[in-house]
Amino acid sequence: MKNIKIILLIAFWGSLRPSFAGEVSEYGVKAAYLFNFAKFVVWPKGTFADDKSPLVIGILGDDPFEDALDDAVEGKVINQHPIRLMRFGNYEASLAGKIRGCQILFIAYSEKNRLRDILGTLKGASVLTVSEIDKFPLLGGEILFDQVGKKIGLVINPKAASRANLEISARLLQVSKIYKSE
Repeated sequence: MKNIKIILLIAFWGSLRPSFAGEVSEYGVKAAYLFNFAKFVVWPKGTFADDKSPLVIGILGDDPFEDALDDAVEGKVINQHPIRLMRFGNYEASLAGKIRGCQILFIAYSEKNRLRDILGTLKGASVLTVSEIDKFPLLGGEILFDQVGKKIGLVINPKAASRANLEISARLLQVSKIYKSE
């Protein structure tokens, strides 16, 4: 298990530009995680229009990443899918179709009070939701950035992923805390 953690950390850090790898911020690390989640998740057939359609990473709410996410994904391709970023403002019902078109959606803390509506909008969509909002897995989100001090861990809700028809790699599950509903 320790070897798997090391491999995943190398993969995550490897996606960061060498020019700033020595001074990586909290959101630089989270950006690398977001990019690399796409390597450890399988979306159902029909998710992409064709083999070279973009894999869309969306940010809903106040964007805490600055340029870190742009730097992490610039020019990157995963399984022939170029990565495309989409930034959405605060949640409103008119965004429903757009956020359902993402493969990965980071829900910013600014959307805490609208989280139930957002997750309701995504019900039945194959969108991997990621956030740092407390109790995110409890409310039906798939991946929580669980930060203690400077250490960023992951809490994964496999049942929520299954409901979204997403298959999360055992390798990612092994290095994460698993949320188990009561």
